Amino acid sequence: MVEEASTTMFADPAWFKLLQDAVAEDCELAVFGRWSTLSFALQVGETVFLIRLLKGKIEEIVKEPDTSDSWSFTLSGSPEDWRAFLQETPPPFYHDILAMNTRISTFSIEGDCHTFVQHIRVVKRIVRIARSLGYSID
Repeated sequence: MVEEASTTMFADPAWFKLLQDAVAEDCELAVFGRWSTLSFALQVGETVFLIRLLKGKIEEIVKEPDTSDSWSFTLSGSPEDWRAFLQETPPPFYHDILAMNTRISTFSIEGDCHTFVQHIRVVKRIVRIARSLGYSID
């Protein structure tokens, strides 16, 4: 009997569970993330994921939050933007969310810029961890 290889694609619940576990185990975030408690959104095309952080760890991920949910800022990009960003060696301007914000017309950082800048180190670390997971995992 041949077993099928399971593939976990970016933005699937299983992918976010892998991200949540990887963030929880990250020693670097354990040090400087402990002061970061906030909610932010990750938008992939038309789909929104609310990420709630508690002391630098992902407490909850909510797909398609409703109007009773709130968050400070949104990292918004097309599926192609996220696919390029999550490559092990991304193309020019896809190496960093700030570079993408200034050079990629389909990517944006929206919302409370003050809160984003306060927590930028944590957010950048989380997206680096996301890159280590890749777009799909076999």
